[in-house]
Amino acid sequence: MSKNRIIKGGFYLTIVNVLSQFLAIVVNIVLARLLLPEDFGLVALTMTYIGFITLFTNMGFGSSIIHEQSTTNKQLSSIYWLNYGLSIFSFIIIISTAKFAANFYDEPKLSAIVYVAALNILINPFYSIQYKLLERDLEFKTISKINLSGILVGSISAIIGAYYGLGVYALVIQPLVSSVVRMMLILVYKRWFPKFYFNIKEIKHMIWYSLKFKASQMSMYFERNIDYLILGKFFTSVILGYYAFAYNIMYTPVKRISYIFSEVLFPSFSSFKNDKIKIINGYFKSVNLVALVSIPAMTILAFNADLIIHLVFGQKWDGAIPIVRILCFAGAIQSISQFGGVIFSSIGKPEVTLYVSIGRTILTVLAIILGVQYGVLWVAYFLVIAKALSYILFLLVLNYYIPFSIRQLFNSLQGPMVSLFSLSTIYVLFYLDYLNVNAWTLLLLMILVALTILYIFHKNTIVGILKVLKDKSK
Repeated sequence: MSKNRIIKGGFYLTIVNVLSQFLAIVVNIVLARLLLPEDFGLVALTMTYIGFITLFTNMGFGSSIIHEQSTTNKQLSSIYWLNYGLSIFSFIIIISTAKFAANFYDEPKLSAIVYVAALNILINPFYSIQYKLLERDLEFKTISKINLSGILVGSISAIIGAYYGLGVYALVIQPLVSSVVRMMLILVYKRWFPKFYFNIKEIKHMIWYSLKFKASQMSMYFERNIDYLILGKFFTSVILGYYAFAYNIMYTPVKRISYIFSEVLFPSFSSFKNDKIKIINGYFKSVNLVALVSIPAMTILAFNADLIIHLVFGQKWDGAIPIVRILCFAGAIQSISQFGGVIFSSIGKPEVTLYVSIGRTILTVLAIILGVQYGVLWVAYFLVIAKALSYILFLLVLNYYIPFSIRQLFNSLQGPMVSLFSLSTIYVLFYLDYLNVNAWTLLLLMILVALTILYIFHKNTIVGILKVLKDKSK
């Protein structure tokens, strides 16, 4: 694959994700003002439960299509029908166990919400193969248009639903509408349709690869969602809503920034999977790009959470402020570690991501078990420690398969670490009354310091991005 095509793909996904990030912020602000913390808690439980069931019942073959690079129409048709059959099976299991989930968490409303949200499982298989074909062929410009359209329409639907009193269901219809829009557009852009053909022998090797990839995804799911599964049992839906609100803010750089690199790096690394030097250099360049945005941004948010949340979301979210302060640092760490698993998948060893994720999950579970005894804030504190240890674990495993120097790691994080230290120093001086400024001045000062450090350490990167933007505008 040409380097130019990969760069262009990254550019389009970056622009779309910047727009998506802005849209997500606006939508979250509106929904947070229209809905109650309890609604967010119930949706968090719903999505976590559905995700938990589909881990065991839905395989997902997209990874094998990308890794394989070339597949016959018969193979794709076989995968399509197998994937859809598993999706139907998943749907049946979910709706038949929804009442059990409602009883377990002592939330009577949960089963009805699950029934509606589970419809998405029947929609996704209609276009999942076509979407992966677009990814495999690095058609990121098309993917960007499709994703942005889906997010936009889904967000508008959620706001309208919340405004007209749908409550928690406004949050549920958002992914449903988004999926329908994406499905329609993908079927227009990628005119591939399955044949009435199925031969499992022809896709055995793809199934095996998908199983290994799925196993790693399962462990990553537990790492990301085990907190909801446990906390939903010990805390009320209101407290869980505060936690989900804070976690969503924490997870923003992971979803919106790391997503770009996962989408681009997996097919890109797969195209030169035998050149480990290229892969490790590409990884650390990506870490540098993610960290230069996520670390200072999350640090500023953590130190100015009172002002920002009161101003933007309203006082009814006061209970989430202490959790936001803590989890922002967990989000900064996870943003630079989340997309690392694509390296192992790209070199044909997705099972390694499984092993790493198991270790991360164990650390996360220990953090929650220790924290839940003392309250939700201690859960957040221990999660920050768990995320830091998880990243160290990932680096040790990565170094085993693709050796790298400490200098490479240091160079990729040098600027963001200086920014973190500088912003922390400013906050300590403010907290100890050595810096006599108001909240607005503190926020402005931190932004100026972060931008200055960003320019000093990443001048060439910024100039390069501006040059690309200038070239695109011609």
